[in-house]
Amino acid sequence: MQVQTHTINSGATVPLVVIISNPLSSTNAKNMDGIRAIVNASANVVHYEMDGIDSLGDAMELFSRANPAMLVINGGDGTIGAALAALLYKNPFNVIPPIAFLPGGKTNMTAADLGFKGRPVKVLKKLLKLAQAGEIPNLLTRRNLIEMDMGDGGQPKVGTFFGTAGIVRGIFWCRENAYAKGLPNSVAHVWSAYRLVISALGLSRNKGLMVSNPMSITVPGSARMSGRYSIVMCTTLDRLLFGTKPYGREGKGGLRFSALEAGPATLIRSFIGLITGRFGNSSIEGLHVRKSDEVRIDGTDPVTLDGEIYQPLPDKPVVLRGNRSLTFITLKK
Repeated sequence: MQVQTHTINSGATVPLVVIISNPLSSTNAKNMDGIRAIVNASANVVHYEMDGIDSLGDAMELFSRANPAMLVINGGDGTIGAALAALLYKNPFNVIPPIAFLPGGKTNMTAADLGFKGRPVKVLKKLLKLAQAGEIPNLLTRRNLIEMDMGDGGQPKVGTFFGTAGIVRGIFWCRENAYAKGLPNSVAHVWSAYRLVISALGLSRNKGLMVSNPMSITVPGSARMSGRYSIVMCTTLDRLLFGTKPYGREGKGGLRFSALEAGPATLIRSFIGLITGRFGNSSIEGLHVRKSDEVRIDGTDPVTLDGEIYQPLPDKPVVLRGNRSLTFITLKK
């Protein structure tokens, strides 16, 4: 752990900005020297470099004493999820500061959805400039979070994107094939999406890549369904990869849920609905969309929350809740 400090003064003209970095995140491995240089050249910035995810609590405790104007999390989606969990369940702050992100991982869906795109060094420079200009109060937004209870008696996991069925199988394929070749993230994601689609259409040798094991899904007070699915997802984000919005817009609740029944016909109908604007706005055979504060999934397929993979326990449903929120900074125009 490395702590870099400059003047911490609640009455300072320049607002205090605190940064927690995971130097082991994939993008950060190549960018930490640039981040350190910016911190060293900036007034009223405190930088904490974790030596493991368990040190997040130490960082939060340290920064809670300083009343910062902005908390910046520098890491991938997994680091972001761990930081959000620490704020929800072990929060040391009297008032949680608005949260910003640097895209320090491979996928960075959470950061990208709030407008934090590009090289982490460039994003940090922009954030510090906005803080010095007093623009933080004009850039705030409230976002719901996903709390995932695995039924193991442990603390729920926290994130913004949940998936299972073909989504997890696609993650495994991407890691074992696209990432393993050292491809740029954007190219790896496009290639992986292509492989998933041709598998779902039955045009590849691996025709089961987008077919789940039997599972049951319950949206309390709204729906109960069972079968095999190509995609099951829940999110609190506005846009996913490639800027898509594959969920319903109507209804109440913090979770946006979608499930596509397995089979090429459902995939084709849903894809057409996505590009024509019918997805989530009108009925499509084989497609289920809801908004809710809770979703329960019973099955044996691995699940993912913000890129981290988890295996459900036997006879224990995975329970997702989306009724809690935090305040974030957004750079989206």
